[in-house]
Amino acid sequence: MILGQKQYSRSPVSQAYIWIADYYDGTYLSEYDLQTQHPHRFYDINKEKLVLFGLMGQGSQVYYNVANGVFHINADRYSISYECEEQEYPLTGRTFVYNDIIQFKNGSSEANMAGFSGQAGAFRNTIECFNFGYKKTMNLNDAQINFQCVCSLPLKESVFFQIKISSNLDLPGQLVIRKNGFVVDRIIAPLKANHAGIINWDIR
Repeated sequence: MILGQKQYSRSPVSQAYIWIADYYDGTYLSEYDLQTQHPHRFYDINKEKLVLFGLMGQGSQVYYNVANGVFHINADRYSISYECEEQEYPLTGRTFVYNDIIQFKNGSSEANMAGFSGQAGAFRNTIECFNFGYKKTMNLNDAQINFQCVCSLPLKESVFFQIKISSNLDLPGQLVIRKNGFVVDRIIAPLKANHAGIINWDIR
């Protein structure tokens, strides 16, 4: 196990963050081997054994618990629910398995084209943001909810959640975000049947 242990907070390679998949038997798979720097493929992750998934680097660990979908951002825990007609429905914290994992990077390329000297042009690729999370389909009373939450770590901006939610029914509700069990934000988020709503929420 790597995630949750403070001594592991640096990437073993020049890349700012690497993904970590912790398994229930105490083993793990990392994007780059912590000793040899040998790369591993995202598709080699065994989702059936997964207990924690997230990123490590820059002196930090950010991950979520596969058993309940709750995010751990360093020392803080974040959970999300949907409140509709005075009834609150947990989107995280339920006894589901949130193992439909997501991981991607945002980047850019700069081209230095060949000049009159005849030298070949050069490209410089830069990763600007690291992302991880999951998607989950669940039933809340009569509604089927599709919920996706991705934690994004831009290198030059604040960390934020990309929250995407849709329902097969119209729901006049709001998102409730908790930090360490206390409500830190309520976001009016009425849902129209079969249409997705997307919100970016800066972590605080």
